[in-house]
Amino acid sequence: MTQTPRPRDPVAAQVQTVANTVLASLQSRLPHGVDRHLPAALRRNTPPDDPALWLTLDLSSLHPHGDGLDAPTYVRAATATTAAAQLWARTGIVHRKSSADRHNSLGALAARLARTRPATERDFARILRSHTLDEVLPRLRSLLHQGRNETLSLDYALLACDFYALQSPGGSLTVGQRWAHAFTQAKARTRRTTPLPAHGKADPA
Repeated sequence: MTQTPRPRDPVAAQVQTVANTVLASLQSRLPHGVDRHLPAALRRNTPPDDPALWLTLDLSSLHPHGDGLDAPTYVRAATATTAAAQLWARTGIVHRKSSADRHNSLGALAARLARTRPATERDFARILRSHTLDEVLPRLRSLLHQGRNETLSLDYALLACDFYALQSPGGSLTVGQRWAHAFTQAKARTRRTTPLPAHGKADPA
């Protein structure tokens, strides 16, 4: 399966790594009753650029070795990581890192939802027309709520990486194109692997 390339930007790569570590660790601890306050904190109506949330999640590991990130870059990185974590807490869709066997990108998840919910494609198009993170988040949350009762997973770490890119100049176009590519690729794959119904075959003469 074709994978979305790893980000070349080292900060974006660090965002992806940190988000995966935070969420994978949380998911492993919650069944044992550890850190149950964190999902509750993430579900509150708090913007992702709230620095108190960054401390709650302990995002100090966003700083690489050396002098660390400058303030504006750290704000973008921490906001992106927190936004992805908030969606995880609010939607109930499991975080699962993409693998060679299954690509859990946003576009692929939207394509899976669209198989049984035709309106999903329209909702996804509205997300692609968004220009800022503030516009994307409520629309994305609404779309993900459609899959709450299904067995779905999403690579929130990859989503955090996209949120980081979205905050840069021209980022909405780049990220939107990436999401659209994943959606259409998954949709095309479904068409190739879904057998035609028997009534669609011509009757023998």
